[in-house]
Amino acid sequence: MRTPLLALALLLAPVLTADAQSAEECRPLRDRMLSGHLFELPILQQSALVTTHIGMRTGIARYHVPDVPVGDTRRLDALLLGFQETLDVGLRLTDWLALAGFAQGVGILGSTPPALIARGGSVDLVGQAGLVLRLLRNEASGSQVSLRANGGYDKGRSLTLLPFTRAIINNPLLTLDDVFNGDIAQYLQVPSSETTVNGGVYLAQALGASFSVQASASAEYAWQKREPFDAVAGGRVVQDTYAVRVDLSAALTADLRPALGIPIAVMGEYLFRTGRQTFVDLPHRTLHSSTLALGVYYSGRQHLQFGVGAATTLKLAPLQGLDTEDETMVSGDPKLSYGQLILRYIF
Repeated sequence: MRTPLLALALLLAPVLTADAQSAEECRPLRDRMLSGHLFELPILQQSALVTTHIGMRTGIARYHVPDVPVGDTRRLDALLLGFQETLDVGLRLTDWLALAGFAQGVGILGSTPPALIARGGSVDLVGQAGLVLRLLRNEASGSQVSLRANGGYDKGRSLTLLPFTRAIINNPLLTLDDVFNGDIAQYLQVPSSETTVNGGVYLAQALGASFSVQASASAEYAWQKREPFDAVAGGRVVQDTYAVRVDLSAALTADLRPALGIPIAVMGEYLFRTGRQTFVDLPHRTLHSSTLALGVYYSGRQHLQFGVGAATTLKLAPLQGLDTEDETMVSGDPKLSYGQLILRYIF
Protein backbone atom coordinates (compact mmCIF):
# COMPACT_ATOMS: atom_id res chain seq x y z
CA MET A 1 0.00 0.00 0.00
CA ARG A 2 2.81 2.43 0.82
CA THR A 3 4.39 2.21 -2.64
CA PRO A 4 1.20 3.19 -4.56
CA LEU A 5 0.59 6.07 -2.12
CA LEU A 6 4.16 7.29 -2.55
CA ALA A 7 3.80 7.03 -6.32
CA LEU A 8 0.62 9.12 -6.21
CA ALA A 9 2.24 11.74 -3.96
CA LEU A 10 5.31 12.03 -6.19
CA LEU A 11 3.24 12.31 -9.34
CA LEU A 12 0.93 14.98 -7.92
CA ALA A 13 3.55 17.11 -6.16
CA PRO A 14 4.90 18.83 -9.30
CA VAL A 15 1.38 19.41 -10.63
CA LEU A 16 0.15 21.06 -7.44
CA THR A 17 3.11 23.44 -7.38
CA ALA A 18 3.41 24.13 -11.12
CA ASP A 19 1.57 27.47 -10.97
CA ALA A 20 3.66 28.82 -8.11
CA GLN A 21 7.21 28.00 -9.11
CA SER A 22 9.82 30.46 -7.96
CA ALA A 23 13.44 30.64 -9.06
CA GLU A 24 14.42 28.38 -6.16
CA GLU A 25 11.73 25.84 -7.06
CA CYS A 26 13.44 25.48 -10.46
CA ARG A 27 16.47 24.15 -8.61
CA PRO A 28 15.89 20.49 -9.65
CA LEU A 29 15.99 21.57 -13.29
CA ARG A 30 19.39 23.21 -12.81
CA ASP A 31 20.78 20.27 -10.85
CA ARG A 32 19.59 17.63 -13.33
CA MET A 33 20.09 19.49 -16.61
CA LEU A 34 23.19 20.19 -18.70
CA SER A 35 23.09 21.69 -22.22
CA GLY A 36 19.33 21.27 -22.32
CA HIS A 37 19.39 17.55 -21.41
CA LEU A 38 17.49 16.28 -18.34
CA PHE A 39 19.52 13.49 -16.71
CA GLU A 40 18.04 10.31 -15.23
CA LEU A 41 19.79 8.63 -12.28
CA PRO A 42 21.18 5.19 -13.28
CA ILE A 43 20.48 1.78 -11.74
CA LEU A 44 23.95 0.18 -11.84
CA GLN A 45 26.04 3.15 -10.73
CA GLN A 46 25.82 6.29 -8.67
CA SER A 47 25.59 9.68 -10.34
CA ALA A 48 27.83 12.71 -10.80
CA LEU A 49 24.87 14.99 -9.99
CA VAL A 50 24.67 16.93 -6.72
CA THR A 51 21.00 16.82 -5.66
CA THR A 52 18.58 16.85 -2.77
CA HIS A 53 16.23 13.93 -3.30
CA ILE A 54 14.32 11.07 -1.74
CA GLY A 55 13.45 7.88 -3.56
CA MET A 56 12.17 4.35 -3.26
CA ARG A 57 13.04 1.31 -5.35
CA THR A 58 10.99 -1.87 -5.06
CA GLY A 59 12.22 -4.97 -6.83
CA ILE A 60 11.89 -8.71 -7.31
CA ALA A 61 14.79 -11.01 -8.17
CA ARG A 62 15.47 -14.41 -9.70
CA TYR A 63 18.68 -16.08 -8.53
CA HIS A 64 19.81 -19.24 -10.35
CA VAL A 65 22.69 -21.24 -8.86
CA PRO A 66 23.96 -24.22 -10.92
CA ASP A 67 25.76 -27.27 -9.52
CA VAL A 68 25.07 -26.69 -5.83
CA PRO A 69 27.03 -29.33 -3.84
CA VAL A 70 24.77 -31.49 -1.63
CA GLY A 71 27.04 -34.52 -1.20
CA ASP A 72 30.33 -36.07 -2.24
CA THR A 73 29.24 -36.35 -5.87
CA ARG A 74 25.64 -35.15 -6.00
CA ARG A 75 24.90 -31.64 -7.25
CA LEU A 76 21.70 -29.87 -8.24
CA ASP A 77 20.54 -26.57 -9.70
CA ALA A 78 18.81 -24.23 -7.25
CA LEU A 79 16.37 -21.45 -8.11
CA LEU A 80 15.80 -18.77 -5.49
CA LEU A 81 13.35 -15.86 -5.59
CA GLY A 82 13.82 -12.61 -3.73
CA PHE A 83 12.37 -9.23 -2.82
CA GLN A 84 14.17 -5.92 -2.35
CA GLU A 85 13.14 -2.57 -0.88
CA THR A 86 15.51 0.42 -1.03
CA LEU A 87 15.19 3.96 0.31
CA ASP A 88 17.77 6.43 -1.04
CA VAL A 89 18.28 10.05 -0.04
CA GLY A 90 20.48 12.99 -0.98
CA LEU A 91 21.01 16.32 0.77
CA ARG A 92 22.72 19.12 -1.16
CA LEU A 93 24.85 21.21 1.24
CA THR A 94 26.25 23.58 -1.39
CA ASP A 95 26.32 23.73 -5.18
CA TRP A 96 29.36 21.44 -5.13
CA LEU A 97 28.85 19.21 -2.04
CA ALA A 98 26.12 16.81 -0.91
CA LEU A 99 25.44 13.99 1.51
CA ALA A 100 24.01 10.79 0.01
CA GLY A 101 23.04 7.37 1.27
CA PHE A 102 20.62 4.49 1.14
CA ALA A 103 19.04 1.81 3.33
CA GLN A 104 18.08 -1.52 1.81
CA GLY A 105 16.37 -4.72 2.86
CA VAL A 106 16.78 -7.91 0.81
CA GLY A 107 15.15 -11.30 1.31
CA ILE A 108 15.71 -14.42 -0.79
CA LEU A 109 14.35 -17.98 -0.47
CA GLY A 110 14.57 -21.27 -2.33
CA SER A 111 11.57 -21.66 -4.64
CA THR A 112 11.42 -25.49 -4.65
CA PRO A 113 11.95 -28.11 -1.89
CA PRO A 114 15.38 -29.16 -3.29
CA ALA A 115 16.45 -25.52 -3.60
CA LEU A 116 15.16 -24.75 -0.12
CA ILE A 117 17.13 -27.63 1.38
CA ALA A 118 20.28 -27.04 -0.66
CA ARG A 119 20.47 -23.22 -0.42
CA GLY A 120 17.82 -22.21 2.11
CA GLY A 121 17.50 -18.45 2.03
CA SER A 122 18.83 -15.24 3.50
CA VAL A 123 17.86 -11.83 4.85
CA ASP A 124 20.17 -8.81 4.61
CA LEU A 125 19.92 -5.26 5.89
CA VAL A 126 22.29 -2.86 4.14
CA GLY A 127 23.14 0.77 4.81
CA GLN A 128 25.55 3.16 3.12
CA ALA A 129 26.33 6.87 3.49
CA GLY A 130 28.91 9.25 2.07
CA LEU A 131 29.80 12.49 0.33
CA VAL A 132 29.48 13.75 -3.26
CA LEU A 133 32.05 16.38 -4.27
CA ARG A 134 31.63 18.16 -7.60
CA LEU A 135 34.96 18.86 -9.28
CA LEU A 136 33.79 20.33 -12.60
CA ARG A 137 30.61 21.64 -14.17
CA ASN A 138 30.76 23.14 -17.67
CA GLU A 139 27.44 24.23 -19.15
CA ALA A 140 28.95 24.95 -22.56
CA SER A 141 30.32 21.42 -23.03
CA GLY A 142 27.54 19.75 -21.01
CA SER A 143 30.00 18.09 -18.63
CA GLN A 144 30.01 17.40 -14.90
CA VAL A 145 32.61 15.40 -12.95
CA SER A 146 32.28 14.41 -9.29
CA LEU A 147 34.00 12.31 -6.66
CA ARG A 148 32.15 10.04 -4.24
CA ALA A 149 33.35 8.41 -1.01
CA ASN A 150 31.15 6.07 1.05
CA GLY A 151 31.12 3.73 3.99
CA GLY A 152 28.65 0.89 4.37
CA TYR A 153 27.53 -1.98 6.57
CA ASP A 154 25.64 -5.17 5.70
CA LYS A 155 24.20 -7.43 8.40
CA GLY A 156 22.67 -10.70 7.27
CA ARG A 157 21.44 -14.09 8.35
CA SER A 158 21.32 -17.20 6.18
CA LEU A 159 18.86 -20.07 6.54
CA THR A 160 20.87 -23.31 6.18
CA LEU A 161 18.62 -26.37 6.10
CA LEU A 162 21.16 -28.82 4.66
CA PRO A 163 23.58 -28.87 7.66
CA PHE A 164 20.55 -28.96 9.99
CA THR A 165 19.08 -31.96 8.15
CA ARG A 166 22.41 -33.80 8.12
CA ALA A 167 22.88 -33.25 11.84
CA ILE A 168 19.50 -34.89 12.52
CA ILE A 169 20.21 -37.83 10.17
CA ASN A 170 23.60 -38.42 11.78
CA ASN A 171 22.03 -38.51 15.27
CA PRO A 172 19.03 -40.88 15.05
CA LEU A 173 18.54 -40.90 18.84
CA LEU A 174 17.70 -37.20 18.99
CA THR A 175 14.38 -36.24 20.57
CA LEU A 176 12.17 -33.39 19.44
CA ASP A 177 13.32 -31.39 22.44
CA ASP A 178 16.95 -31.96 21.41
CA VAL A 179 16.22 -30.66 17.93
CA PHE A 180 14.51 -27.43 18.99
CA ASN A 181 16.36 -26.62 22.20
CA GLY A 182 19.77 -28.23 21.75
CA ASP A 183 22.83 -27.36 19.72
CA ILE A 184 21.28 -28.92 16.60
CA ALA A 185 19.09 -25.84 16.14
CA GLN A 186 22.24 -23.72 15.78
CA TYR A 187 22.79 -25.30 12.35
CA LEU A 188 19.65 -23.59 11.03
CA GLN A 189 21.17 -20.15 10.62
CA VAL A 190 24.50 -18.48 9.92
CA PRO A 191 24.98 -14.82 10.93
CA SER A 192 27.16 -12.73 8.64
CA SER A 193 28.29 -9.14 8.23
CA GLU A 194 30.26 -6.97 5.82
CA THR A 195 31.85 -3.56 6.34
CA THR A 196 32.80 -1.61 3.21
CA VAL A 197 34.59 1.55 2.13
CA ASN A 198 34.46 2.72 -1.46
CA GLY A 199 35.15 5.67 -3.67
CA GLY A 200 35.16 6.64 -7.31
CA VAL A 201 35.02 9.26 -10.03
CA TYR A 202 31.75 9.93 -11.90
CA LEU A 203 31.01 11.67 -15.20
CA ALA A 204 27.77 13.09 -16.62
CA GLN A 205 28.07 14.20 -20.25
CA ALA A 206 25.21 15.66 -22.29
CA LEU A 207 25.21 14.97 -26.03
CA GLY A 208 22.68 17.56 -27.05
CA ALA A 209 19.18 17.80 -25.60
CA SER A 210 18.17 14.21 -26.39
CA PHE A 211 21.19 12.08 -25.48
CA SER A 212 23.67 11.68 -22.64
CA VAL A 213 26.38 9.40 -21.30
CA GLN A 214 27.11 8.69 -17.65
CA ALA A 215 30.23 6.75 -16.67
CA SER A 216 32.15 5.86 -13.53
CA ALA A 217 35.18 4.04 -12.17
CA SER A 218 35.10 2.98 -8.52
CA ALA A 219 36.83 0.65 -6.08
CA GLU A 220 35.62 -0.99 -2.88
CA TYR A 221 37.21 -2.94 -0.02
CA ALA A 222 35.05 -5.22 2.13
CA TRP A 223 35.76 -6.88 5.48
CA GLN A 224 33.55 -9.96 5.73
CA LYS A 225 32.62 -12.22 8.63
CA ARG A 226 30.57 -15.45 8.86
CA GLU A 227 29.75 -17.36 12.04
CA PRO A 228 28.70 -20.95 11.24
CA PHE A 229 28.08 -23.44 14.04
CA ASP A 230 30.82 -26.01 14.68
CA ALA A 231 29.85 -29.05 16.77
CA VAL A 232 33.49 -29.94 17.49
CA ALA A 233 34.20 -26.45 18.83
CA GLY A 234 30.91 -26.48 20.72
CA GLY A 235 29.76 -23.14 19.34
CA ARG A 236 30.00 -20.70 16.48
CA VAL A 237 33.35 -20.08 14.83
CA VAL A 238 34.31 -16.80 13.20
CA GLN A 239 35.43 -16.94 9.58
CA ASP A 240 37.06 -13.72 8.37
CA THR A 241 37.48 -13.02 4.65
CA TYR A 242 37.83 -9.95 2.47
CA ALA A 243 36.93 -8.76 -1.00
CA VAL A 244 38.35 -6.13 -3.34
CA ARG A 245 35.96 -4.96 -6.06
CA VAL A 246 36.66 -2.65 -8.99
CA ASP A 247 33.67 -1.44 -11.03
CA LEU A 248 33.64 0.20 -14.46
CA SER A 249 30.22 1.37 -15.60
CA ALA A 250 28.59 3.30 -18.43
CA ALA A 251 25.01 4.36 -19.21
CA LEU A 252 23.56 5.83 -22.42
CA THR A 253 20.26 7.71 -22.30
CA ALA A 254 17.93 8.70 -25.15
CA ASP A 255 15.13 11.14 -24.23
CA LEU A 256 12.29 11.36 -26.76
CA ARG A 257 10.78 14.52 -25.28
CA PRO A 258 12.99 17.24 -26.89
CA ALA A 259 12.74 15.91 -30.45
CA LEU A 260 9.34 14.19 -30.54
CA GLY A 261 7.46 15.65 -27.59
CA ILE A 262 7.07 12.18 -26.04
CA PRO A 263 8.02 12.30 -22.32
CA ILE A 264 9.84 8.96 -22.32
CA ALA A 265 13.54 8.36 -21.68
CA VAL A 266 15.28 5.03 -22.30
CA MET A 267 18.56 4.19 -20.58
CA GLY A 268 20.86 1.25 -21.36
CA GLU A 269 23.59 0.39 -18.86
CA TYR A 270 26.63 -1.85 -18.57
CA LEU A 271 28.70 -2.69 -15.48
CA PHE A 272 31.95 -4.66 -15.47
CA ARG A 273 33.30 -5.89 -12.13
CA THR A 274 36.67 -7.38 -11.38
CA GLY A 275 38.59 -7.89 -8.15
CA ARG A 276 39.43 -10.58 -5.63
CA GLN A 277 37.34 -12.64 -3.19
CA THR A 278 38.90 -14.75 -0.45
CA PHE A 279 37.39 -17.90 1.04
CA VAL A 280 38.01 -20.05 4.11
CA ASP A 281 39.65 -23.41 3.23
CA LEU A 282 39.25 -22.71 -0.49
CA PRO A 283 41.42 -21.05 -3.15
CA HIS A 284 40.86 -17.33 -3.55
CA ARG A 285 38.91 -16.24 -6.61
CA THR A 286 39.34 -13.47 -9.17
CA LEU A 287 36.02 -11.69 -9.67
CA HIS A 288 34.82 -11.27 -13.23
CA SER A 289 31.18 -10.38 -13.84
CA SER A 290 29.14 -8.33 -16.30
CA THR A 291 25.75 -6.73 -15.73
CA LEU A 292 23.35 -5.34 -18.33
CA ALA A 293 20.38 -3.12 -17.45
CA LEU A 294 17.58 -1.32 -19.26
CA GLY A 295 15.39 1.41 -17.76
CA VAL A 296 12.35 3.25 -19.14
CA TYR A 297 11.43 6.53 -17.42
CA TYR A 298 8.83 9.27 -17.55
CA SER A 299 10.75 12.46 -18.42
CA GLY A 300 7.94 15.02 -18.33
CA ARG A 301 8.59 16.39 -14.81
CA GLN A 302 11.85 17.96 -13.70
CA HIS A 303 11.15 17.11 -10.05
CA LEU A 304 10.31 13.47 -10.67
CA GLN A 305 12.05 10.31 -11.75
CA PHE A 306 9.54 7.53 -12.29
CA GLY A 307 10.15 4.34 -14.24
CA VAL A 308 10.86 0.65 -14.38
CA GLY A 309 14.15 -1.15 -14.87
CA ALA A 310 15.48 -4.66 -15.38
CA ALA A 311 19.00 -6.06 -15.02
CA THR A 312 20.84 -9.35 -15.32
CA THR A 313 24.27 -10.29 -13.96
CA LEU A 314 26.42 -13.10 -15.33
CA LYS A 315 29.21 -15.05 -13.58
CA LEU A 316 28.69 -14.02 -9.98
CA ALA A 317 30.98 -15.46 -7.30
CA PRO A 318 30.07 -19.12 -6.57
CA LEU A 319 28.31 -20.12 -3.38
CA GLN A 320 29.74 -22.43 -0.75
CA GLY A 321 28.28 -25.82 0.18
CA LEU A 322 29.20 -28.92 2.17
CA ASP A 323 29.83 -32.54 1.26
CA THR A 324 28.83 -35.47 3.49
CA GLU A 325 31.97 -34.96 5.58
CA ASP A 326 31.09 -31.28 6.08
CA GLU A 327 33.99 -30.24 3.86
CA THR A 328 33.46 -26.96 2.00
CA MET A 329 32.74 -27.09 -1.74
CA VAL A 330 31.58 -24.44 -4.23
CA SER A 331 28.78 -24.18 -6.78
CA GLY A 332 28.90 -23.11 -10.39
CA ASP A 333 28.65 -19.44 -11.38
CA PRO A 334 25.25 -18.02 -10.32
CA LYS A 335 23.11 -15.75 -12.48
CA LEU A 336 21.03 -12.94 -10.99
CA SER A 337 18.13 -11.19 -12.76
CA TYR A 338 15.90 -8.55 -11.21
CA GLY A 339 13.34 -5.88 -11.98
CA GLN A 340 12.64 -2.60 -10.18
CA LEU A 341 9.96 0.04 -9.85
CA ILE A 342 11.75 3.37 -9.33
CA LEU A 343 10.25 6.47 -7.70
CA ARG A 344 12.42 9.47 -6.87
CA TYR A 345 11.55 13.09 -6.06
CA ILE A 346 14.20 15.79 -6.57
CA PHE A 347 13.75 18.95 -4.49
